[in-house]
Amino acid sequence: MQTTKVTLSSPVNMIYGIGPEAQKRLNKLDIYSVYDLISYIPRRYNDWSQLGKISDYREGEELSFLAVVATAPARKGYKRTSPVAFYVSDGEGRMELSFFNSPYLINKFKRGDKVFVHGMVSIYSGRPQMVNPFVEISDEDKDMALIHPVYHLTAGVTSASIAKWQKTALKLVSSQLRDVIPSDIVEKHNLPSVQKAYNDVHFPQTMKEAQDARLRIAYEELILLGMGMKYFMRAEGEDEKAPKIIGHEGLNQIQQQRWKMVVSNLGFELTDDQKKALRDIQKDLMSDKPMNRLVQGDVGAGKTAVAVLTMAMAAIMGKQSVLLAPTSVLAKQHYDSAKALLEGSDINVALLMGKTKASLKKEIKASLKDNTASVIIGTHAVLSDDIEFNDLGLVIADEQHRFGVKQREKLLISRKEQDDDGINAVHNLVMTATPIPRTLAMVVYGDMDTSVIKQKPAGRKEIKTNFLPSTESEDLLRAIQAKLRQGEQAYIVCSKIDENDDNKLTEEEEQAEAEEQTPAVSVMQMKQRLDDSGLFEEYPSEVLYGSMKEDEKLAVMERFLSGQTKVLISTTVIEVGVNNPNANLMIIMNADRFGLSTLHQLRGRIGRGDRQAYCILASDSRSELALTRMKMMCESTDGFVLAQKDLELRGPGDFFGTRQHGIPELRAANLFTDAHIAKEGSEAVAGILDKGGEEADKLMENIKYMFDLRFESKMGIL
Repeated sequence: MQTTKVTLSSPVNMIYGIGPEAQKRLNKLDIYSVYDLISYIPRRYNDWSQLGKISDYREGEELSFLAVVATAPARKGYKRTSPVAFYVSDGEGRMELSFFNSPYLINKFKRGDKVFVHGMVSIYSGRPQMVNPFVEISDEDKDMALIHPVYHLTAGVTSASIAKWQKTALKLVSSQLRDVIPSDIVEKHNLPSVQKAYNDVHFPQTMKEAQDARLRIAYEELILLGMGMKYFMRAEGEDEKAPKIIGHEGLNQIQQQRWKMVVSNLGFELTDDQKKALRDIQKDLMSDKPMNRLVQGDVGAGKTAVAVLTMAMAAIMGKQSVLLAPTSVLAKQHYDSAKALLEGSDINVALLMGKTKASLKKEIKASLKDNTASVIIGTHAVLSDDIEFNDLGLVIADEQHRFGVKQREKLLISRKEQDDDGINAVHNLVMTATPIPRTLAMVVYGDMDTSVIKQKPAGRKEIKTNFLPSTESEDLLRAIQAKLRQGEQAYIVCSKIDENDDNKLTEEEEQAEAEEQTPAVSVMQMKQRLDDSGLFEEYPSEVLYGSMKEDEKLAVMERFLSGQTKVLISTTVIEVGVNNPNANLMIIMNADRFGLSTLHQLRGRIGRGDRQAYCILASDSRSELALTRMKMMCESTDGFVLAQKDLELRGPGDFFGTRQHGIPELRAANLFTDAHIAKEGSEAVAGILDKGGEEADKLMENIKYMFDLRFESKMGIL
């Protein structure tokens, strides 16, 4: 019996039936609280409401029917991996149902059971069959769900278990859900109540109920994200004042000489996009209104150079700046780039990471306090409470969504009450290599000004991308060998670390593994394959993945960047920032398991020198969606075009590659098709808030409450 009151924010294990193991598995699906569970929206639905007869079957088409189990389930062979099969009949026809990896079915069904069946019909030995269909015992005393939700799953979690837990949770907490959608919008679109929407999205009786529920939750999601970014994510107000880093009189003669020295160290001509971004930033830094700018740089377009030049500009004017990097590997790389660019300029650069030795940390902290170091690059270690800055003027966050907002806020407000002249804030610059369409950027980044860098530096050759319809082909090893013989290096990217890696599965992965098709090639398997081939004895290879110790990751990257390691076999940990101009081949194994944006970010790690670079997408999938993505990757290297296509193809969800980036995925909304919802919802809410009064106060209270549940903990604010 439930004795403790369950709330929306309660841990998910408060729901009856969710023990420690189930809780761990749900955590892998980003489900931590009870609200996370009820807002875990189906990725799509199977509409099985149109019942047919077995005799209606057509090869290659789906069919739904009611039938009776005609034979007891049994294995079709003596091997442990032999499928379980049984026959069903509806009085007019008979069909065999065959199941791989499902030994439990032997005891689940018995002769005489009435069942509902849905699946794809195939022909085997001249007779119709279904492989791994959906089968549910038909209970005439209850309504059987014919609109069947399809969820992203992970090992050990089934759709049936999710549905059971969601039903329990909704009974306990649905009354606690609050309405954040203005009544005008609800009436205009005839949206269901918030309680009905959350019930119908999981347990619809018709497809219209499911669609109406999803629309309602999409409005809620976009209002919460848009309003949250605007009102809760930045401690900005009219009384905020940042230092004017550049005066209207510009640079004096000495400052100009130092600036020219820094620019000459670039060794290349800035692109027009880079120059425009720098002009935008310079203009912002001439004002005491805190800069709040987003720099979107397509992969390989040189946003790091813009960031370092901006920090140099601040240092020359006597101000300190901080560059926050999401990983130690990227922080070290930014540090090396900054050191090279600022050589001879008398600008001191400091690198501060969690793994930095205690004695060195002490020295660095002292240099920050007395302004000896004016350019600071680091990871979360820079956000430590015991760090004091002498004259901080600028904060740059690389891949902003990887940092907790309240953590970042420590730097943005670090000047409060420090200055007699009223300066109480710093300038804020955010860089992202994810080419975000404008509608998405407006929601995710709020009211930030935006600079876009699309042009690639002169001399860069366009990466040639090819699709190889096999992960077993010897052509892969030959391609690697050819590049290595030319003195170059290569990346191999895999979706798993080892065979037992059970991250969230895509629908394609679930189907492939259920039918015992070729599983994903792991990092460890690929390493073994290279070692066993005997082709790479003189070309050292190493593995890299996110859960390795920081020291190990840095050491592996150092050996790869120095050329000691010739082949780097990695997960998507290399997706952002890694820069090795000598690596001009990338092979992405099981490329169908990645979205377009992730594939594009990975491909951007090569082609950074003056040699021709090649990307090979290897996949065994014959899925139409997967092949469409492969074709798009082969045809385009424009990240902004691919990002738009990614939104079209994938709909709501993992646009950012949320497993790597840490921003919560949109579960109901689709920023490609629902841009008008974001605009309409935000404008309606803003209209009520502008009027003020009791309605505005209640609405803002509800938005804050629901925003905290939906987004705050996902953005690392807790």
